[in-house]
Amino acid sequence: MADQLRTIKVMMVDDEEPARSELRYLLEQFEEVEIIGEFKSGEEASKAVLALRPHLIFIDIEMPGLNGIQTAEKINANNVLPLLVFATAHEEFAIKAFELNAVDYLLKPFSAKRVAKCIEKVRTLLTEAVHTTPRKRDIESNQLYIFQKLAIEHNGKAYVIDTRDIIAAYCTEGQLSIHTADKTYYSNMPLQDLQSRLDERLFFRTHRAYLVNIEKIREIIPWFNGTYNLILEGFEREVPVSRQQVSKLKKLFGL
Repeated sequence: MADQLRTIKVMMVDDEEPARSELRYLLEQFEEVEIIGEFKSGEEASKAVLALRPHLIFIDIEMPGLNGIQTAEKINANNVLPLLVFATAHEEFAIKAFELNAVDYLLKPFSAKRVAKCIEKVRTLLTEAVHTTPRKRDIESNQLYIFQKLAIEHNGKAYVIDTRDIIAAYCTEGQLSIHTADKTYYSNMPLQDLQSRLDERLFFRTHRAYLVNIEKIREIIPWFNGTYNLILEGFEREVPVSRQQVSKLKKLFGL
């Protein structure tokens, strides 16, 4: 595998030709960017993504037919999982965009400086993915591990966090606690819903009430009746592993 990504394959989806032309010009200033497809509708783009397998897609939100949000949902359902950047004139869609794994959110009209910052972010994410662990997908085949963003409503505000920062989540008395190194967030979201929005290769459901980041596991402690407890980096309590999940735990770590 190459040490770094040489080309960033890009698709653009926007029903307005002037907007595509403007973005195309700005992207062509980066020698590593290769524009492999331009589409004026979400329907066309969602069909083409499996054949073109882009690393990155710029998607306008307000389009006739499938809008940008619906297009992204359809693309994600194909399990190709490119990086997504939403491009729009409207800020109010930002939270929903990050729920769909968007790595950035560009407001129209585009500025060269802002697009450059976006490409730098994408370049960093893709380069990190080249050096990733075996659980994550092979960038050479465009099966990218997505550094997801997650929007959480907490104390009347919506916070956008990087899912890599989640250490563990657990549910007590109907309330979900989501722990990161810096903060604990509380939500009424069911644990199952949170799990469905996270990468299954990075997060492990140890118990009906617990979900943990596999990369934060530091110790595996044998417990009673064939069960185990886990010690996580940055998490004070021990996390139980139910008997039903023990075989999966052993498979994950080759025990």
